[in-house]
Order: sequence, then C-alpha cells, then structure tokens
Amino acid sequence: MLLYLVRHATAQDRALGIADPMRHLVDKGIKQAQKLAEFCKKQQLTPELLLTSPLARAEQTAVLLHQHAQWPEPQQQAWLIIDTLPEVQLRALTELMQQGVSSVCCVGHEPDISALLALLLDTEPEHFFIKKASITALELSPGQAVLLWSLPVALL
Repeated sequence: MLLYLVRHATAQDRALGIADPMRHLVDKGIKQAQKLAEFCKKQQLTPELLLTSPLARAEQTAVLLHQHAQWPEPQQQAWLIIDTLPEVQLRALTELMQQGVSSVCCVGHEPDISALLALLLDTEPEHFFIKKASITALELSPGQAVLLWSLPVALL
C-alpha cells in the first residue's frame, strides 16, 4: 500500500489562547495547502482514501487537498488525533492493507507523524521532524515499510 503522510499546514498560534482542537489555518497555511495540492495534482498523486485528524487545522488541510487536487472526500479518523500511539496508527493502516486499499493519505500532526515513521522504519523518532504542509511517501507491505521520499512545502 502506498502511504502519504501530510502534516497540517500553518495554523493559528497557540499563544492566542484558542482551544487546540479549534485552531484554524491562517492565510499562510491556506496557501501552503493549496501549493501542496497543486504539486500533488501535477504529479498525479491521487490516494484512494483521504483520512484526517478531526482537529480543525488538519481537516481544513485535507479539505483543501480534496478541493484543489480532486482527492477523495476527507474522512475523519480518531486514530489520527494528536498524541495517538504509533502502534494504534499502525494497526489501523494494517487493517486498510488487509481490506485491499492500495493508497491512502493521512493528514495529521507532529510529533505523531515522526513517531509513526520511526516505528515503520525501525528507528528513533528524534531522527525526524516533519515540517508543516509537508508530504512523505512510503510503500507499506506486511511487516515492512520503505521510505520513498519526503518533501517540505518550500520545495514544491
């Protein structure tokens, strides 16, 4: 299964006192998500499923990918909410593989994406830091993951 991991785009600052689940994308974040969508469309990257954390900033990023890259309608998944154990996320991805899903994009958060990458690639989470609005591609098969590429939005 082809797995795309996308970190949400830039959102409102925590210092504003907005409840974390309600922090929305700022103008910069909207532009980042649109740029990411343009890249995906140009490269003909179209996942079979688009899954997102239910937090506003991740969901908004997923909606922009849906609208601008013609990706599938985003589906909220509780296992993509921030601070979910990577083992829980891996179980959900394994179930998708077993169901025959060929490609999926998960829009989520740091440090969760790095923790999942570390688990999949059998290394330490400190080896990764995924920037906002970045996309990482992996090829998953039972018991194995291969990192294909990882691009920050600044390079798209």
